[in-house]
Amino acid sequence: MPQKSVKPLSPDQVLDKMAKYCAYQERCVKDVKDKLKTYDIPQVDRDKILEYLLDNRFVNDERFAKSFVRGKVNQSGWGMNKIRFHLMQKGIDKDLIDEALGQTDEEIYRQRLIDILKTKSKTVKAETDYEKKRKLAAYAMQKGFEGSLVWEVLKELKADQNENR
Repeated sequence: MPQKSVKPLSPDQVLDKMAKYCAYQERCVKDVKDKLKTYDIPQVDRDKILEYLLDNRFVNDERFAKSFVRGKVNQSGWGMNKIRFHLMQKGIDKDLIDEALGQTDEEIYRQRLIDILKTKSKTVKAETDYEKKRKLAAYAMQKGFEGSLVWEVLKELKADQNENR
């Protein structure tokens, strides 16, 4: 099968593609740099394109971090530890991560954990209550929830179960 010859893109064409890439959803600087590396253009042009995208607010790490936190807490059910780790992997500054995580409503976050634990509790198989509690805690911590919060919520759920008996 003959290969199609790929016409190289000009820096202006790459800029247009990158503007669309950034407009589609929030991106961090690292994502944009990685995407720019896939285009066969000189480093000088990559730097100019990145500068343009930053100057024109196509890319903003603060906005990205806040959007990422909202999405992962509300849609994915991630805990703060997992979110922090992934933002650090994306090269987001620690202060921006702290600020974005600070925007999370603690009651909504706690309720999300309760819902996750109640749902998982229905499917966990265990010989004893202790084993079930340990498995639920491990699951919640794997999703990035803080250990102290997980154990606190598990105690409350156990107390609620005992009251309802």
